[in-house]
Amino acid sequence: MKIAYFSTQMPYPPNHGGRVDDWRRLCALKSAGARVHLVTWSSDRPGERPRDEELKALHEVAEVVHVWPIRRTIDERVIRLVRLARWPSHMASRMLSKSQWAVLMTSLRQFSPDVVWQDGLYPYATADRAARVLGVPRFYRSHNIEHIYMAKQVAKAISWRDKLAWGLNLPRLKQVEHAAISGAAAYFDISTDDLAYWQDRGMVRGHWLPPLIDPTFASRLSAPRDAAPLFDVAYLGNLHAPNNVEGVLWFVNEVMPRLRAQRPQIRVMVAGSQPTALVRQAVTRSSGVTLLENAPDVVGVLRDAHVLVNPVFAGSGVNVKSVEMLFAPAHLVSAPQGVAGLPAHVQACFAQAETADAFALAVLNKLEAADTYATDARLMACAEFGFERIERVLDVMEAEHRRGVTG
Repeated sequence: MKIAYFSTQMPYPPNHGGRVDDWRRLCALKSAGARVHLVTWSSDRPGERPRDEELKALHEVAEVVHVWPIRRTIDERVIRLVRLARWPSHMASRMLSKSQWAVLMTSLRQFSPDVVWQDGLYPYATADRAARVLGVPRFYRSHNIEHIYMAKQVAKAISWRDKLAWGLNLPRLKQVEHAAISGAAAYFDISTDDLAYWQDRGMVRGHWLPPLIDPTFASRLSAPRDAAPLFDVAYLGNLHAPNNVEGVLWFVNEVMPRLRAQRPQIRVMVAGSQPTALVRQAVTRSSGVTLLENAPDVVGVLRDAHVLVNPVFAGSGVNVKSVEMLFAPAHLVSAPQGVAGLPAHVQACFAQAETADAFALAVLNKLEAADTYATDARLMACAEFGFERIERVLDVMEAEHRRGVTG
């Protein structure tokens, strides 16, 4: 099958949850024999433009690659402001000029895709237009319930700049998201909870497609340890999204004092990208906490603690880090939101707590527990996220493609 794949953001390097989710899906499609024409976007800021090695990696999973710049010139900002009357800000920034559109359509017609795949909400305007012009079905993979997620991020944002940046995306977001799902030949949801939300609103062509874990990564992550981990507890996640910042600050400021009261020498690692000033300050003030910025290999982080935690209290979709945590040789503790959207038997692999006292107690209990991780329940949970799941996705797309050809 030939797929025109529209990705919200450049999926490589896979250095945070959204990119990891997207990149592994592309790799799974490649391994299943699909042919991909990739259309994506990247910042045009100095230092953030795609590097040659990153483009090379994209060409390893896609036959054709178009990376369009998200520019922040005065002219581009004016055009985006005009588009805000109809489109959310993040979508307006991913709409192509007349000349860009002509280049893209020439390339797509030469590739002749069977279907259009829209990964994430924000390529919708461009992906839907391409599908209509090409006369092929469009499929949508949701990363979360975007209008709910975005509203929560605005509420959790601390600086006025973050509130403005996230807030400009809210107008018309709910209506556009509804159109993206209702107009798709089928949609695939990251979360069982989000899938139920849309089904309750009459969207009946939905399927669950969770984040996938590639076999090599899973094998490296779950291999027996050669040595004891350096840390008792570890957190891994980006350290700038408002919901993650809130969770890390709560853990460091509220849970850590309770842990130190019982284990004065406890060693905790907070690892992630782009920590905010508040995160840096909190970690610096908290005895026993080490900050690891931009770790080059997440496997090393996830294998270097007895207990992995996910203290996140807001969000939507599925936390990719929680899925990865399942494969690590560690005990797992999470706030309920950290495992939201996962099936009950997967959630059962985590100790769950939402108060500081309960969370600290859960961590302490796990630190005392035997190092037995590869239980039948844990192995069954991990099996939900294998690459073979992409075969079911291709079956759905193939059926819709055939229906369009014959109907």
